[in-house]
Amino acid sequence: MPLMDPSAALASCERSLRDLLTVVLRSKFGDAWIDRVFDPDDVIRLRDKQTVEQKRRTRRGVVAVSANLIEYAEFTQLNRLINTYWEALNGALGAKKEMSVLLDRFEALRNTVAHSRELLPFEQELLSAIAGEIRNRVTIHISGQDPAGAYFPRIELVRDSFGNSSEHALVVQEQMLALETKMTLRPGDVVTFTCRGVDPQNRALSWTLQTPDNRRLNHQGGDLEITWLIQPTDVHARANLLLMLSSDGEYHRFGSAGYDASMLFWYEVLPPLT
Repeated sequence: MPLMDPSAALASCERSLRDLLTVVLRSKFGDAWIDRVFDPDDVIRLRDKQTVEQKRRTRRGVVAVSANLIEYAEFTQLNRLINTYWEALNGALGAKKEMSVLLDRFEALRNTVAHSRELLPFEQELLSAIAGEIRNRVTIHISGQDPAGAYFPRIELVRDSFGNSSEHALVVQEQMLALETKMTLRPGDVVTFTCRGVDPQNRALSWTLQTPDNRRLNHQGGDLEITWLIQPTDVHARANLLLMLSSDGEYHRFGSAGYDASMLFWYEVLPPLT
């Protein structure tokens, strides 16, 4: 597994833990699980963080933030939930003694990064290794909910530079997502997509960006940023921008189509202003 830089390792590990807590605790307590696992005062604080983030992003022109309040929880809160509901989580995370050591070490390294202190080379390797181990365990567990998921990759996150995200997407079918962005764009505009994919088999991953005029641009790697420079040929009242995730395996979730997961964004792309 390639070495992740510290910021990517932090994001990857915390994303995996949030996904795991969401899947397991929603299954245990239902859709109102947030109110069952957090104190009322904590829920209020999480909602306040969500409101602040929405206002901040609105000022920057970003239109959406996550509706899942677990996104605004601190790592210490995530760790506390893991300890409290360990019996529900141990099928994913393994032995508590082993995982507690990893999480405690991860938190210490996380605090170093958060305070803008440099990590030593071996600490970077350790942070990357812990993030990779946790991410892999979570991926295998969540994939186990779906028989095909034990073999094929899945999308962990796709988010455009306006904040439109796979977290808010319509699930057309398993690992085929779609989102109406309500964004108006024009030729010359640039949209950047943050893409993260995971594979239970640890195979090499790649992304393909298909533009509204059916150009295909290939990018190697599971975690990366992809840029779309809008062309005049992309003009369309309902422009489809498709991102497809694939492994280098022989077989794919969607067969001869050659990919394993996809995220479709709809934009309005108008002609240039004159």
